[in-house]
This record gives sequence, C-alpha cells and structure tokens, in this order.
Amino acid sequence: MKPLRLPIAMALAIFTLLAQQAFAQPAPFDMSPEKPADAADMPDLVLPPGTPGDAQQVPRPPVAAKAYRRFVIPDKDLVLSGEYDRRSWSVYLTEGEAQVPATLSFSYQNAVVVAPEASHLNVVVNGRVLSEEPIASSDGQRDMSLKIPAGLLQAGANVLEFGVSQRHRTDCDVDSTYELWTRIDPKRTFLEFAGDPVKPTAIGDAVSAIGVDDTGKTTFDFLMPALGQSGAAPAIMRLAQGLSLLSGMPNQNYVFSATEMPKLGPGRLGVVIGTAAELRPMFPNLPQTADVTPVALLQPAAQGTGTELVVTGPTWPSIMTVIDTMVASTDRPNDVRRDSISTQRWSAPDAPLLFGGEQIPLARLGVRTLEFNGRRLRTGFKIAVPSDFYANSYGEAVLLLDAAFTAEVEPGSHIDVYVNDNIATTQPITSAYGSIFRHLPVKIPLRHIRPGVNTISLQVVLQTQADRVCTPGSNGTGKRRFALFDTSELKMPVFARIGHVPDLSALAGTGYPYSRRSEALILSLDRYDGDTIGAAATLLARLALVAGQIIEVDTATSPTAIGERNALFVGALSQMPPNMLGQLKVSPASASDWRPDAPLDREAADTPGTVEEWRSQVRGSAFRDQLGLAQDWVSRNFDISLDSLHLLPQADPEFKPRRDQSLLLAQGDSPGGTAVWTAAIAPTSLDLRDGTAALTGQENWQKIAGRLTTFSTKTGQMTSVESNSPSFRQTAGPSLGNYRLIAANWLSNNILAYALIFIGLSFLLGVVTFSMLSRLGRRQ
Repeated sequence: MKPLRLPIAMALAIFTLLAQQAFAQPAPFDMSPEKPADAADMPDLVLPPGTPGDAQQVPRPPVAAKAYRRFVIPDKDLVLSGEYDRRSWSVYLTEGEAQVPATLSFSYQNAVVVAPEASHLNVVVNGRVLSEEPIASSDGQRDMSLKIPAGLLQAGANVLEFGVSQRHRTDCDVDSTYELWTRIDPKRTFLEFAGDPVKPTAIGDAVSAIGVDDTGKTTFDFLMPALGQSGAAPAIMRLAQGLSLLSGMPNQNYVFSATEMPKLGPGRLGVVIGTAAELRPMFPNLPQTADVTPVALLQPAAQGTGTELVVTGPTWPSIMTVIDTMVASTDRPNDVRRDSISTQRWSAPDAPLLFGGEQIPLARLGVRTLEFNGRRLRTGFKIAVPSDFYANSYGEAVLLLDAAFTAEVEPGSHIDVYVNDNIATTQPITSAYGSIFRHLPVKIPLRHIRPGVNTISLQVVLQTQADRVCTPGSNGTGKRRFALFDTSELKMPVFARIGHVPDLSALAGTGYPYSRRSEALILSLDRYDGDTIGAAATLLARLALVAGQIIEVDTATSPTAIGERNALFVGALSQMPPNMLGQLKVSPASASDWRPDAPLDREAADTPGTVEEWRSQVRGSAFRDQLGLAQDWVSRNFDISLDSLHLLPQADPEFKPRRDQSLLLAQGDSPGGTAVWTAAIAPTSLDLRDGTAALTGQENWQKIAGRLTTFSTKTGQMTSVESNSPSFRQTAGPSLGNYRLIAANWLSNNILAYALIFIGLSFLLGVVTFSMLSRLGRRQ
C-alpha cells in the first residue's frame, strides 16, 4: 500500500491554521511590561453615538495640512492615581471652533502593576462618554484619537473629564493601591480641528479662547515701545488684569519687550500697545483713526501666522479709555457679593463661596453617586470662604453622610476626611453586618481652612476577608461593597469674620485687602524695564483672578511719598526703601549679600569657639530631649504648642533670606497702621521675573501663607513664616454674635490668656458669692 501524500499546499494550509489557533490561546500571566504597538500604528477610536467602549478601530488618518490644534490640559502634568480618580475642567471654544469637525487626541502611560482586564480609562466631553478604554500601556505611551460627534461641542465652556478605575495585578491590600497610576501627557493631548476655524472677531472671545501651551501655561506677549515710561504703567496693569479675568487660566505669564515682536503659538496671545506715533514705524498699516481716537482691534500678525491684539490711540490717557471699554465686562463693584470663585478652567465646577450657615448637597459640588468594589476610594470637592474667615481654632463643619456598605466590609474600616491634604477627621466603621448611613454627622474641624479655595477629600478604606485571601483573579471582579450617595450634604457653621494683617494666605486666596478698598493701590517699581513690568503685571493679574475683579492701580512718584496708603512694591532688594523693609521685618543687611548665584563663603574656622559651642549644646541635652518629648506629646494629644502659651504678643524678628532663595513675598502694616504694604523682592530683575512667574502658578500660589513666603526657582521649595502679632481689621458690621465668635477663636489661639481670664472670673465669682452670702441669714 502506498503511503498517503498530502499536497504541499494543503499541508502548509493546515500548518498555518494550527499555528493561528495556537497563537489565539490566552497567554499565561506574567509581570513583564505590556508592549503596545508603535504610536504610528496605533488605531483611532470611532464611537457611534451612545455606544461608549464599542468603538470601531480604524487606522489613524494623516494630519491635514491646515489642521488646527488646541492643547487642553491646564497643568504641566496630569496623573490619575489610586483605584478611583477623575479630573474635570472646562475648555473655552470660539464659535468657529465649535462648528467644525474635531478630534480629541491624548497619550497615556500606566504603572506596570495596573491590571488591564479590570482597569479602564474614561473620557467624557460635556457629560457624554466618548471612550471607556482598558488601561494597558505600561511599556510606553499609547496615543489615542477620539472623533467628537457633531453638535457635542459648543461655543463657550466645554467640560472635559478624564477618569480611571484601576486594580492591582497581584495584590489586594490597601497599600498596593498607592502603586496605581495613569499619566496623561499634556504635550500629546489636544483638540484637533479640521481645517482652520473662522477666527473670532470679538476681543473677548479671542482672549477667552487663548487656552494653554503643551506645558499648561498661558502667555501674554507684549510689544510696548514706551516700556520705560512710568505714566503708562496704570494702563498696562489694568489691561493685564482684564486679560487675566477674561481668560481665567491658572498659570499665566506676562512678557514685555520694547523691540521684539510677540511670539505666537498655542496658549500665547500677542499684544501690541502704544500710541499711534510709537507703533507706526513697526505697523505702517495702523488705522488712520488711531491718530485721533483710541482703537483696540484684532489683526493678522506682522510676522508669521495668527492674530494679535493691537491697542493704540493718540495718547496714553486715551488708550486707558479704550482699555476700560475692553475690560468693562470683567469688573465687579465692591458692594456686589460674589457667590463663587472661578475654578472651572482647571477644576470644574466653580467653588461656591460660603459665608457661614449654608447646607449644600455634594451633587452641587461635583460629587457623583459611586458604587465601589475596591479597597480605597478617594473623591473630593472644592469650597471657598471669604478673606475674613476666622474660625481655624474652634470651628467645625459637619458632613451629613449618605452611604452604605455590605456585610463583607469588616470593622476596622474607616472613612477619612482631608482638608487641603491634611487629615481632619476619621469616622470608623464598626458594624459587622453592613449598614446604611442616612445623614450620618461627621464633624470636620476647620483648622486647615484658608481664605479662598479649599479642597475637601473623602477617603474610604475598606477591609474584607476576601482581600486578605486574595485569590487569583478576584481583584476588581467582586461585588459592590460600598456606596457613596450624592445626596450627602456639607453644613458650614456660622463662623467669625474679621480680617487680620499680615496674612498672605488671604492675599493669595481672595486678593485681600486690596480687593476691598475703594481707593487705588499704589504700585512702586524700582525700574520700568521689561522684567520688572512683567513681574508686576503677572502678580497683579493673579490677584485680579482670585479677587474676581480688577484692582485699581496708580503709580508712586517716589517710594517715600506713599504715606498711609495700600501699596505693592516690586523690585530688587537693593533698590527697596529702608523704611519699607523695616515695616515688613526684612533685614536691610540682606541687600548686600543676597546673591543666589554667588558661591557660599566659607568663614575661617574658630576651633576654641566651636568647642565651646558644642559644650553648651551638650550640657543639659538629656533634659532638653525630655522637654522636647513632652512638648511633642502635649501637641499631639491636646493640640497645644508653646506659641499658644504667650500672654503678650511677641515681636516678629527680622528675616534674612538665604542664598538658595530667589524670591521673597512679604506683607506688613504701614507705619501708621492704617494701610497694608506688600512687597515682591528678588536679588535681580531676572530673578524677579522668573520667580514671580513660577510663584503665581496654580500649584505654588495656593501654598502662600504667613507674613512672608520665600521661593527658590532652582529647587521649587517654598517656606512660610507666620506672624506673631497680627493686627485685626473690621470687615463686617457690628454684631454681638460675631464678636462672641471672634473672642472664641482668639481665646482658643491664646490658651494662657484664656486660663487667666477663667481664673480671674472664678475668683470674682467667689468674691461676689461670699459678699452676698455674708449679708444673708440671722446675725446675733
């Protein structure tokens, strides 16, 4: 019998089929990083309406020659961490941008321990889910592209949200949840519009839609031929504040030059300002009417593509009138109380401004109902309080919590509340049978609340028997074990209201006290070069943004002529008036040796003195160690420090900046005590420009506090020094209830005075009681 011989072609076909089936089998799990395809081969997601996650994958089309991009992440980095996290903010679009087809492109990378089968990344635009993508890109960045359905984008604010639900590959304990992260790359995350949208004709739209660059920054680049003229400063500062309020962006920078044309690009707006006579040599096509009347218009850039804002007129007073017209929509009278602080450009929704006595559902604060099956859930919201908030030593808010947990959750689990990343309170879970909380009161001390915007976070830590066993495949696939409902409410108590100076946290939070005064703020600059003007404009623009209004500014002819008026000093330390440094408790001697770039001098060693110094430190060190331990124990258990045991206020010592610090922001009373002086000081104008641009960024600005704050541009480190003897300013009308709350907070801060008053009143009560009893009864 002849052997059966298959044709070669049939044999190859069978072999190929078997090989495909073999490769189609699921691969065994390993901890090696995922290896996604190259970015150039990464498919697009094309989502039919209403079917998130079921997108068709098509090859990425080539970028059109006239494609127009808008970067959208308002920060230098965006990291979503833990088992649940989300970030949302608004992107302002013009009418032309909203009407053309658009694509949202983004790039992400995740930790290697994120389990792709149980983790996903959500992208939401204006409340509509565009993608629910499995998180599987630990080996490198993965580029994604989502076509936005027609009609979804709108002219004005559009809310963009990135959210993650992440689970660990192998571990099930709470500690492992801190290893989970997904990073969205700002440089590769943008909206791309088909063609070149119609440019806005309204100045307000153009400024509002300026957006950010690929590092999350917004830059206003000024060409100002009359840079050295002090008379132009008020108009420039008013325009800078108006641009800041119109754009609403968190990381703004203002750059000035007398000769260089503005640099255009994403997140940048060129501004050309000056009289017609000053600008015509550079812009021969200026309207002829600019010689007789002020003009503000958008026109094509003199160099390159894009548009520039041109503000001109016959004189600088006339230019001020057209600036007033441009920014009129941003101004707010002092007697009109705002109900929120705008945060939506970097955190949506806006933070409501609470004045005491409110009860707000968390749904209004942006918290959604959550059903959770993991180990650690963290979510949060933002609120704001006015500049005269004074309840950080006795006040308590109440979180009325609506939540539920199953019998799987064991006692020992807990709900933690954080205020500005500081632990405020812990609510233990004690039931072993599950429970439903209906408005469970959770008290939140207000000690970490500061004027302006505050972040309150809820962290739920759950312990279960299943997590201790941690069977393979159980992580992220279990049943829901905890629910947080958006019907929960935050109840803010009526708190004391009184302003106190110096307090840079109030300045950074709401622009206090300059946002409350009707007279102009005096601006004193040591010189009128580009770096100093830029630093002053950047600082005032940030103050206007947090104040929600334009602060009137006038320039000082001489620092010595300021008198008892609110003033802002900007310049190099060596040029600052000595009386101002004395009022702010800054050492005048620093003017000669504050050089951050200079090498540190090594003083000659003094051996005998050094030995004596060590002897004095060694003597009694055991006693000091015990005393230090006792102080730590008292502070930890009773929240009492030595600073609170002073009977009389201590004078603030002079401050001398270190050489590694490149910017100093300080505040103090005027010589007569009726006005407030603030100074932004640096060794050089270049340090001043760079330091102010970094300090006014969102990440650093919210850390400003005390009577002075220092910043290092090299290390990014910030330090603050509190005042020992702040003075108080009346901000509300006379009220016995408010005075009682003020006294309660002051006595809580000054425990020794409280104890002495208590002893004195007790003694007085004893004397009066003895006197009354001695007059009663029978006498022989």
